[in-house]
Amino acid sequence: MKQVIERYYPYFPMIGLIGFLILFVIATTLYPGGSLNDSGAEGHSYFHNYICDLMSLHLPEGEINRAEPYAVVAHFLLSFGMISFFYILPEIFVKKTTNTKIVRILGMLTMTIFIFMYTSYHDTVVLITGILGSITLLVYFMELHRHHPDAALKTLSYVCGVLSISVFLSYQTKIGAYYTPLLQKIAFVVDAVWVFWVSILVASMHRDNLNKTLKAY
Repeated sequence: MKQVIERYYPYFPMIGLIGFLILFVIATTLYPGGSLNDSGAEGHSYFHNYICDLMSLHLPEGEINRAEPYAVVAHFLLSFGMISFFYILPEIFVKKTTNTKIVRILGMLTMTIFIFMYTSYHDTVVLITGILGSITLLVYFMELHRHHPDAALKTLSYVCGVLSISVFLSYQTKIGAYYTPLLQKIAFVVDAVWVFWVSILVASMHRDNLNKTLKAY
């Protein structure tokens, strides 16, 4: 049983992300419309709407949001996927250090708090997760620079970090706010590639280790 869990849990982040994407797309088709950029707009806009807009119970014009139940479930799946992701992320490093432990613990804590993004405390949750997530990424970058040889993975990780922190700062300061929803989507796509890359890498490492164990027997 333990071997089965070790073989498959690296895929949990991808499962959560795929589940989120499916329900997210469904939610966009049900969203009546409205955004901070254009409160009277009809339907969902990838340019003007934040992802969290889909979880709003009431829209800017006061209309009931039929997309909300699907979006909230999608958010839970995304949260599950990202908690799983930060659990497996340190496993890309052969050497386990204090920094890898910090990345795992702080990353999982950040994504656990992220769950509550759908509540009325949305802006507070954004602030807390933005700060904790930025610290987690900085510690991860330190370890990545010192102890991981894959230049492509390093580059992708740095791009993810820059985009994610840029979205957070833009949301908090309102600088470039008109373009922040689109930047959020770009950051999400790049982050998704990072999640899949790391998940597949860790799954491959687990498979190789399991095969070595079986051969030893």
